[in-house]
Amino acid sequence: MARGKKVTLFPQPNYKHCTDPGDAVQLTDGETTEDYFWTQQGTVGWQSARYATVTVDLGRVEPISGVTFRTAAGRAGVQWPGAVRILTSDDGKTYRDAGDLVELDQKVSGPWPEEYAIRRLVATGLKTRGRFVRFLILPSAGSPYTFVDEVEVFRGPEALLQGPPGGKPVGEMETIFAQWRIGSAVERRFEADIAGVEKAIRDAKLPDEAVRKRLLEQLADAAGQLRASFVPTDGSFRAVLPFNDAHARLFQVQAALWKAQGRPPVVAWVACPWDPLDPYATPPKSSGGRIDVHLMRGEKRAVALNLANSTDRPLGTGDDDLRLNFEGVGHEGCQPVGWTDTIEGRPVSSAIPEAWRLGAPADVHFRPGLVLQLWLTYADTVPPRDRSRGRAEKPTPREYDGAILVGGKHPVRIPVRLTVYPFDFPKKTSLLLGGWSYTNGGGRYGITPQNRDALVKHLQSCHVNAPWATAGVMMRYDVAADGSVKLDTRELDEWIDQWPDARRYMVFLSVGETFSGTQVGTAEFEQRVAAWISAWVAHLKTRGIPPGRLGLLLFDEPNEFKGAGELIRWAKAIRRAEPDVLIWEDPTYRDPTKAPAELFEVCDVLCPNRPMWLAQGEPFAEFYARQREQGRELQFYSCSGPARLLDPYSYYRLQAWHCWQAGATGSFFWAFGDNSGSSSWNPYLAKAGPYTPLFLDEQTVTAAKQMEAIRESVQDYEYLAMLRTAVEKAKAAGRSDAALRHAESLLSTAAAEVLDAEGAADLRWHQPKNRAVADTVRVRILQALVAVVESGGRGSGGR
Repeated sequence: MARGKKVTLFPQPNYKHCTDPGDAVQLTDGETTEDYFWTQQGTVGWQSARYATVTVDLGRVEPISGVTFRTAAGRAGVQWPGAVRILTSDDGKTYRDAGDLVELDQKVSGPWPEEYAIRRLVATGLKTRGRFVRFLILPSAGSPYTFVDEVEVFRGPEALLQGPPGGKPVGEMETIFAQWRIGSAVERRFEADIAGVEKAIRDAKLPDEAVRKRLLEQLADAAGQLRASFVPTDGSFRAVLPFNDAHARLFQVQAALWKAQGRPPVVAWVACPWDPLDPYATPPKSSGGRIDVHLMRGEKRAVALNLANSTDRPLGTGDDDLRLNFEGVGHEGCQPVGWTDTIEGRPVSSAIPEAWRLGAPADVHFRPGLVLQLWLTYADTVPPRDRSRGRAEKPTPREYDGAILVGGKHPVRIPVRLTVYPFDFPKKTSLLLGGWSYTNGGGRYGITPQNRDALVKHLQSCHVNAPWATAGVMMRYDVAADGSVKLDTRELDEWIDQWPDARRYMVFLSVGETFSGTQVGTAEFEQRVAAWISAWVAHLKTRGIPPGRLGLLLFDEPNEFKGAGELIRWAKAIRRAEPDVLIWEDPTYRDPTKAPAELFEVCDVLCPNRPMWLAQGEPFAEFYARQREQGRELQFYSCSGPARLLDPYSYYRLQAWHCWQAGATGSFFWAFGDNSGSSSWNPYLAKAGPYTPLFLDEQTVTAAKQMEAIRESVQDYEYLAMLRTAVEKAKAAGRSDAALRHAESLLSTAAAEVLDAEGAADLRWHQPKNRAVADTVRVRILQALVAVVESGGRGSGGR
């Protein structure tokens, strides 16, 4: 019945390789595509759509017994749909749910193929009616693509027109999507946790099989309760483990397993803060480790302490009080790291909510069977009086010994040593750091008027000194008849007020082929652009900002297919008028030698994509090294996702080390505010990504390991810069002692030692690697700094 009928699509198809003007008629024309499904004009495709609808108007109310939906997947990152709800309506307003076409098809035809395939989903035996048949396509979690090339609707018996319409009434499509996506993701999480705990039980070495049998019986009981439990699927849902009490009872079975394996009631052990946690791993047999912190005056560094509860109840309440006391060495912050699920269904321990501060004792509450990680931030604790005396004496590091006491019924003691080196960490750091923050105006992506101020404050505390704004800060102006330009400076001024200490102000202009009614490349265009940019430079000077602190991204990611022409013409016009304004570009040519040479010549700053640099090898790196030798500033950016599954260490922290190795001056990440349209606490509803290294919702900003790694990366870079300065100063003084030679050698090898370590180029979080290498080398840099300064204080001996 659908053949030749009118079809309405929502949203408009946007997959470039198959979208064409005929999309609205191709789904009911009776013709199907073959070969590479999503490159054929007969296919309709969406990219990054949360959901899509195909609504067929049959012209009148008809009895309906079946439908089909033809799609493909299994190659190039294309996944099969998670669900295709069959919705029918008499009037096009009120719809009823006739079932899930995916589920109905798989009952007859079996599971999805493992390889690339085209599949016609078929549902027969429906008992419904309607004039409008809507296919609500719900992509699998994390899948950015949706494709279909034909739909069909089959007539049912006339009796279906007489009775009540089949199926339950449904609400708005957005509500259906949210309920389905959250519900299916929660079900997936529950099944994965049941399977994870079961595997842990079956693989465990236990005293006898009776213990294993008892644990499996407990697991079966907990799993039954979990599957029947309620989890809200509305806006109140947060993907924080455990989701409810039944979920917590599942992990309580895991605690019973730990107890059966001989683990004490409480185990505390020191861990690398950047390593991922496995929710099903067995804790160590006993508490242990020592917290060893090395830092300068005026900086902060993080360490991690893991706690495991093998009892049958939460600790930290009632008779089971659990308190942390800090003996000898206090902390700057002690925060419990939260477990959250990801859109891919891999739980991570990354969120670092605000909690106990400034060395105070802390009451700890944590459940059995799920490791709790404490994020401990240490800072310089040397009293000011001691500092002044320390500067007058030889520059010797000072050590402070203490302990963390985990008190209660099951006491544990973890020793702590804090070593403070006799150097002041700079208040203004050398490495430029930014992340398309877009805090101007009302904010963009996940930035709102309610969370913006908190976000700015947090980013500044993480050494962000190259903030970004959208074109709105510079594209509000009027052109008079004489060609002069009158600017509306309010948005730019408000943005600058947010970032008064920024080293550079970055603006994404997103230019096109016209400007103020003129065509790119014409004399009028050149005149208008010149007047406009000169007016902005004059205004910035009134704010004390020279033109060299303004960076303009004209066209984002110019590549083989787009951007070079407009970029070059705009850059030339700006440079003729105001040559000190920085043209900043992020080209993504996989082979940059194929790009127009002029594209690079008009740029002051080139910022290649770091993951692309790692993948493309030496020719790519050598090209940009030559660009740097020719006088262009080099920087790096990364824009992969989802952020929560990217390694805080190799993806985020090591980008600064790579900057040092390549002579790059800036480090950028897409994007501090991009939560992909959903609260970071509910990634199930994200459109893609998410990309923010923080946890953002409409009201709040919460720290995360990924952003903490960025903060520490800037400090690592500063260590190298400080050592280089010390070496240059010593050489200028005519020194050539052993300490200086060692420092020079370390400067030349430190970054390579970190970046060439096994696994360092693998940017995924859950790949095994030694994430302590950067800290090991960092401490050696501190020690080399001390040696150079001490050697200089002894005079020229040792030459």
